[in-house]
Amino acid sequence: MVVTRLYFEIPEQTSTTSYTIDLASALSRHHRRLIRQKQLFTVYGGIYQDSNDSNAYISTAPHYWVTKRSINRTFKAWRKQLSDAMSESADTQLRTGKYSDFKVHLDAVQNTGRSLHPLDAQGTALPAGEWNYATLTMPREDIEDSSETGWIAQSSDQFDLQIVGQHTSTGSGDQINYSRVGIIKSWLDSRPIKDLNTDSPKENPNMINDPITRMFFTGDSDEDEKIIEAINTENDTAPYDLDKLYGSGSSSTDHGANLQMQCVVSPDTNSGVASIAGFQALCGLVRIVVTGSTGSSGAGIILDVESNGVAF
Repeated sequence: MVVTRLYFEIPEQTSTTSYTIDLASALSRHHRRLIRQKQLFTVYGGIYQDSNDSNAYISTAPHYWVTKRSINRTFKAWRKQLSDAMSESADTQLRTGKYSDFKVHLDAVQNTGRSLHPLDAQGTALPAGEWNYATLTMPREDIEDSSETGWIAQSSDQFDLQIVGQHTSTGSGDQINYSRVGIIKSWLDSRPIKDLNTDSPKENPNMINDPITRMFFTGDSDEDEKIIEAINTENDTAPYDLDKLYGSGSSSTDHGANLQMQCVVSPDTNSGVASIAGFQALCGLVRIVVTGSTGSSGAGIILDVESNGVAF
């Protein structure tokens, strides 16, 4: 276990505001080496300090198998597109950048203006380098020219990725332009929908005559049939919604939409300090929503982070 202690500051605020921490970026700045984002990062705990009346709500992308699978699916598509483009290019020297990495946003709320970066003890940001999030390209088919013979070339559409939430786009049909694509939403749209009408279990006609079953029969035959009906109908579908996924909901401006709550922090009114419980963050992306006023001095956050993420 190698722990890195990171320090962040919340600027002065008077109303609820969302901030995002990219732990892979923060650790890369601290250790001066590329920490790849597509990993599971562990935060062992931390401290939130504010002498005013603010509270902090810490959340992450939902940590379950769908999130990992959907990220892996998109990662493979991104890597394949780069590989295909380089193999088909006339430029035999074409290569990805030395620090090429698959990086994604948390959701539609994340933006560079409200990102928190690691600071030194004096509050100065650690020196930053290049940290670009992955760009995918969707080629468009040429359209037929209605007035002349021939075809009109269409420019490709390029977009960034976010783990949770709906896609962000303009236009429609063949002319749709995406600015962000929700990874979980995209995975859900690529899956066939199960037909519940054809997936229910068949009634067993021999069950009514089974001697073990009949041992527990009481009352008239109508009551017996209700027991059989309950056995045949209860819990014959999944204990979760088959059509909706945690993380694929609407991309609203809500600060915690589609995210998994990890910790609620409320500083003691006397000391102004509260502990942060440990949690894990897929791709190292952490949402911190601060409510209330932080006062002119703002608030401080210390996180103890495992320096080595776990690939998935």
